Amino acid sequence: MEFKVLNQKIAIPTANGVLFPHFGRAPELTIVTVIAGMVTDTEVLKAPEHEHGVLPRFIAAHDCTDVISGGLGAGAVELLNQLGIKIHGGAPELPVAQLMEQYLNGTIVYGDSTCKHDGCHHEH
Repeated sequence: MEFKVLNQKIAIPTANGVLFPHFGRAPELTIVTVIAGMVTDTEVLKAPEHEHGVLPRFIAAHDCTDVISGGLGAGAVELLNQLGIKIHGGAPELPVAQLMEQYLNGTIVYGDSTCKHDGCHHEH
């Protein structure tokens, strides 16, 4: 089966141009626009302060269709699903350009997408 990506606006939690491993604590958000399977625009925004529900709503406000992320908490997953944003969790910590190349080629290897950071005893 061939993997096809057409038109998407993808949010990636990042730090210094590399995927940040924990969705809700990323210092920045890279938004990549994909049209006809090709990257047409990349924008880096300062992420909002970490607070439950803020980042999914911020992503939705920027008309994103998808999220490529490392670990996500259950609350973030639930809210993104409610907002109709497709989640590609468990992505590797790679520079955005390399990550997008693998994503668009259908060769990205996803790992565990559960929230794993010190003190994670609450929902995100």
